[in-house]
Amino acid sequence: MSSVINTNHSHKRVLRARLKSFLRQIPQTEINNQSAAVLEALKPLLADYKHIACFMSMDRGEVVTTPILKWLFQAGKTVYLPRCTSTDASGHINLRNTGKPHPHLTFHRMRSYAAVESLRPQGKYQLREPLLEIPHPLPPKLDVILVPGVAFSPQNGARMGHGAGFYDDFIHRTLHHHAQKPLLVGLALQQQLVQDIPMEQHDNCMDAVVSGDGSIHWVS
Repeated sequence: MSSVINTNHSHKRVLRARLKSFLRQIPQTEINNQSAAVLEALKPLLADYKHIACFMSMDRGEVVTTPILKWLFQAGKTVYLPRCTSTDASGHINLRNTGKPHPHLTFHRMRSYAAVESLRPQGKYQLREPLLEIPHPLPPKLDVILVPGVAFSPQNGARMGHGAGFYDDFIHRTLHHHAQKPLLVGLALQQQLVQDIPMEQHDNCMDAVVSGDGSIHWVS
């Protein structure tokens, strides 16, 4: 079993590097057009949900989320954004059974779109994150998480992230605190759809993947 896990991990590492290089070459105008199609598909999908976590998109190579966030506030949703931390900084429970502190996400409620616009790059990864809250908030009870990634499979909802395990850890953390998993919706440019993504034991599949042509791929 360990050899299979190691093979999958190596395969993911190679695939991730290739895809990231490819995604950086997509023209921004195309990314913007696909992002607009994703937003239109999300509007009816999210209509009956209230508490929604999103993410702040990076500069290139993924769905642009600022229009999505603006619409969420206009639609009266309760919006949360992630902040990178670690168990030694937050004091939260270690769920990886390593005996050592490890990275994880906290999600913070954003009170307005203006507050989102005011966010500036910070921290180790220079991401636009919510400001530090003390005490670090426990996982909120979310209805939906809009999930970023490097690649998604529309067939089985498999996801390949950036390799740090932040979202898989948060999903595990949410189950630990609430015993119920939110609806997981991956946001993908068409170039991020991959038929075969190697999976590891800790990986979580999406319930749906919304792609840049406006399609919603539900996973049965």
